[in-house]
Amino acid sequence: MSDRTKKALIGMLMASSAMAYMVPTAYAQEAGESADAEDDLQLEEIYVTARKKRELVVEVPMNISTVGSVEIEKRNLVNKEDMYRTIAGAASPRGSLILRGLSGSNSTAPGTTTTWTDGIPYNFSNLFDVERVEVLRGPQGTLWGSNAIGGTVQVITKKPNLDEFEGLATLQFDKEKNRPGTGVRASAAVNFPIIAGELALRVTGSVGNVDKKVLNTYTGVVGKDEDHFIRTQLMWSPSPDTRVTFMHVNERIYTSGFDDVDANSPTYYYDAILTANPDAPYGYDVALDFPSCPEGTSRTECFGGQLNGHDPLFTQYMLMDDFTRDRQNLFALNIEKDDIFPGADLTYSGSYRRNDNLGRQGWWSRADANDMFRTWIIDKSEGRRWTHEVRLQSNKEDAAFDWTVGAFYDENETLPSGDVQWQYHASDDRSRAIAAYLWGSYWGLGDPSEIGQTLYGDDTKNYNYTIYKWKKKELAFFGELSYTFDLGDAGSVELTGGLRYYDLKDDLHDEVSGIWIDPYELTTSETITNDGENGTRKKFSINYMPNETLGIFAIYSEGYRRGGNNGPNPPADCLNDENIGSYTDRYASDQIKNYEVGVKGAVFDRRMSFSSAVYQIDWSGVQADVYMPSCGFSYTANAASARSRGVEFESTTQLMDGLSLQVNAAYTNSKMTSDVPALGAEDGDDMTMVPKYNFYVALDKEFEIWSKEASVRLEMLGYGEYKSHFNVREDDISPAYEVVNLNASFGVTDNARLSIFVNNLLDKEIITYKRSRSRSDWSGNALWYTYGQERNVTIRLDVTF
Repeated sequence: MSDRTKKALIGMLMASSAMAYMVPTAYAQEAGESADAEDDLQLEEIYVTARKKRELVVEVPMNISTVGSVEIEKRNLVNKEDMYRTIAGAASPRGSLILRGLSGSNSTAPGTTTTWTDGIPYNFSNLFDVERVEVLRGPQGTLWGSNAIGGTVQVITKKPNLDEFEGLATLQFDKEKNRPGTGVRASAAVNFPIIAGELALRVTGSVGNVDKKVLNTYTGVVGKDEDHFIRTQLMWSPSPDTRVTFMHVNERIYTSGFDDVDANSPTYYYDAILTANPDAPYGYDVALDFPSCPEGTSRTECFGGQLNGHDPLFTQYMLMDDFTRDRQNLFALNIEKDDIFPGADLTYSGSYRRNDNLGRQGWWSRADANDMFRTWIIDKSEGRRWTHEVRLQSNKEDAAFDWTVGAFYDENETLPSGDVQWQYHASDDRSRAIAAYLWGSYWGLGDPSEIGQTLYGDDTKNYNYTIYKWKKKELAFFGELSYTFDLGDAGSVELTGGLRYYDLKDDLHDEVSGIWIDPYELTTSETITNDGENGTRKKFSINYMPNETLGIFAIYSEGYRRGGNNGPNPPADCLNDENIGSYTDRYASDQIKNYEVGVKGAVFDRRMSFSSAVYQIDWSGVQADVYMPSCGFSYTANAASARSRGVEFESTTQLMDGLSLQVNAAYTNSKMTSDVPALGAEDGDDMTMVPKYNFYVALDKEFEIWSKEASVRLEMLGYGEYKSHFNVREDDISPAYEVVNLNASFGVTDNARLSIFVNNLLDKEIITYKRSRSRSDWSGNALWYTYGQERNVTIRLDVTF
């Protein structure tokens, strides 16, 4: 994007903010005159639950993005992550959501936003049979609790229909340039009224399978992504003022292979020269050689990997492939009782979940063995979590006072296990000989086979992480009180104050042992911490509504990302690392202060809806992921302070009958305000992972063909460049891009609709993430690129019955 275009974008955003002072005067009379007018071009009113109750979006003093079921279908949003880069002011380097520039370190998943699904803290992604997704910007520390410092995502699923049978199904196939195979996804939902008006069951499921694009040129494997879920909801309404919903979700995800390519061009590599010697350990004498790679060649070319016709751009060379398998069972109960006593409603939301995870990290054959022998890590864990929230809320719509009070409890446990993490090395004599020489004689760490036999009775193991106890608890009490002043013809003003008290507890006992800890004494390193913290977070807001379709708001809000324990202690080979100085056993919750003004509403006789905000966020005690390059381990520290400023604008306009325009855009300026040597960050540095701007523009036309409904949607989205790392290198900067999508759908019958989606219509090369792993110029340094989709075509059939 040119500098002129960037300046125009910033100017448009600033102008949209100025509308906060001009729009009410210009349109108050028009809105009043047309309040009762019938107009097919008027946009539908949008209701949200951002304050844990149903309200018109214009009534909520907060900048909120909403994506409803119609738009989810029109854009073929399979997962909520598919929409992140189209939200004004949102960043998503590798799938995790970062709002308002709150990244804080070199991590692509800083945990500064949180996701709730149907009233419980549950990060659910699939959007099939979902009613609405709400994105609440800014700290939500009072009502939504921890880890919501940048904002909160709400996923609201479609609930059982007590009166009518419903059935729907979707089948889709997608094909992308340079990706082998065809992706397939099938989804279906069915709703059964068991007792009309009183008891109903809704069952929803989806299964998907798609090959990845990145070929491991050593193993010849192209990985795959598989996922499936089934959600069962049973709703019982014994009376009009009581609703009880039980939900069970079974979710399974399997992924193998690599998402990233390695664009590094090594100048040399490690090679082991083995000479047979029956008297030597494992039968070989070992020496190292360092052959050169031809200038400009890739790892695959230098190491002799096989492309087998695959595009060389999408390759890795690894001695082993990665995989992960995640399984989860969630049970949730929601109880709503209207008028539990006069003027108040009661809501309870509780959940219990059990998950188990299994994975293999094959990267260590490169990081720890310099590609000379196989070594890998197996991760295995099981966990369980309980959450409870109960709240009382006022229900008198015309009352001046409006209030919410509640309590929240969360207990998250990883079950004790001696198998949380094992590192292995290959068992053949050649590999053992190389490992003993490289890790023992060359690096001074010892013979891994001897260490494994001594410590574990298994000479293929060399490192272990054991958990004896791992529990995190949070207890919170929260409240929010609003008072509305009726100003007569001048409108109304709502004043709101909120407060949350939280108490955090962490109880950790774990142990690490093996070659990376103390290979000479062969001892274990044990960590026992039982600590916590408590505190409060506040919120104040004012919302002036000159009429029922416009709101001007100002907010001061605070948030917190919960602190925690760093255990296990750093291994012995980390103790002399240049970045070890910031290590502590426990890091604290960070502090967020958000100052914001905005305007939202509907103008032009409700043919245009918009929302805009200008904000400043001061961030102290920033939790930063500190990497120790000498040993490959990381820890978390309260290592930084930062400030983020920005402007956001989103709008939908009904241009004419059946033709609508959507415009989302934002400018974000997020910078460090302190020097952090452990991160390589300096005061004034731009924050990592955050583009200066992003935008999304969509033109949607609905019409009829042969008396059947049809539509065409043209989209363009743009994303600014950003860096993935402090102490930035050229290879850490992901370039800016713009991409065009084209979608069309046609009603084949009254109950069936056929759609085609062409993403990246112009087939533009997109890189969504770049990172040079090492800050040095070592020739074996990995250079990770994550590519966005090339031209991708999806055909989808939707059927209702």
